[in-house]
Amino acid sequence: MNTLPAIAASFFLGLAGCVSTAPTFPAAAASSPTHANQALDQEVRRDGRFIGLAISGGGSRAAVFGGAVLRELQRLGLLPQVDVLSAVSGGALPAAYYALDGFRTVDFSNGFLERIGQDFQGEMRSRLISPGNLLKYWFTDAAKSDLVVQVLDDRLFDGATYADLNPARPKLLLNATDALTGDPFVISDESFATLSSPLSSLTVARAAYMSAAYPGVFDPVLLSSSAPASHPDILAYDGGPADNLGIKTLVNVLEKADQRVALTEQFPKGCLIVAIDATPRLAGEKDHPLSASTVLLKSHRREVLERVGMMEDQQDRVMFSTFTVNGSQSACAFWHLALRQLPDDDPLGAKAARIKTNFGLEQADQDALIHAAHRLTEQGIAALRDETIGPAFLRDLGHSTVLAR
Repeated sequence: MNTLPAIAASFFLGLAGCVSTAPTFPAAAASSPTHANQALDQEVRRDGRFIGLAISGGGSRAAVFGGAVLRELQRLGLLPQVDVLSAVSGGALPAAYYALDGFRTVDFSNGFLERIGQDFQGEMRSRLISPGNLLKYWFTDAAKSDLVVQVLDDRLFDGATYADLNPARPKLLLNATDALTGDPFVISDESFATLSSPLSSLTVARAAYMSAAYPGVFDPVLLSSSAPASHPDILAYDGGPADNLGIKTLVNVLEKADQRVALTEQFPKGCLIVAIDATPRLAGEKDHPLSASTVLLKSHRREVLERVGMMEDQQDRVMFSTFTVNGSQSACAFWHLALRQLPDDDPLGAKAARIKTNFGLEQADQDALIHAAHRLTEQGIAALRDETIGPAFLRDLGHSTVLAR
């Protein structure tokens, strides 16, 4: 999520049009577990360490940067170790794609960044203004969100549902916000337990849309409750207002697990959260002050990073920190890979950290984000070689001794 006029100025205003009824998705007859749950089960605990990976929001800037960092972590041998993926908005695209690896045409090892970097915005605009869709979406009650979902399905997810998530890949937790309460809504088996449709029937494209549905521009998605008297309906939109970094969900998962059995017992080899942060470098000007929503996002980002051990003056300078879980003896390391860590007086930093939020980037912008991912990852590895940081498996990463699961 980012309140940048590039989104609303082009086709998104057209997509918004007159606000239509919030879309729903069809019910299925029976529920079955998916690989999108918040339990740190035996499979997660098997190797004695926990690794969570969060990818922030930020349109295609977040998608391409997040995807490029995933590729760097794969090269280093860390990505196969990840247990849980938590993502928001644009970051949901690479996260969900990796979680579906091997389904039909979804192939993380072949053409991944090219697919993530597609001009989704241009495709949506072209479809919207086609003669048939002009009549359908402008003069009927058809939900324009369906067009967005169709594009994501056709170009990226190939019709996959949550039943198709690859159990050999990390658990997938996409983040949205409940527009009726303002509370975070994590798209997971636990959250869908009281809803009338099981998570297994939800398309991944619809879930990615929910995580990115910017309020006032995209329609929220109505998720009907199976027991309205005790569990209200959910009206889901963009996860950014609750946490645009995706970090809170991973911390909450750890806190719940630690309440049952200390994390030090469950993960004797250590704990790590890696955060891929595509937050741009923004500054208000006299004639163009920051919007209230942008200020709130900045404030939320600061608070979330402080929660994982990074004080405000360190957040765009320091890559590593340690935080405690539930205030106990259970500690977890934190690795922050952020575009804003690149100096503004460096040509790469000046470009990559100022790319606007939309869903269609020029190739030069994509190249800058890919280079930024490589440079920041290498800086992190260099720091691991020079300092004693985090658990042994993280320090070993700097010496290329991490073993695949």
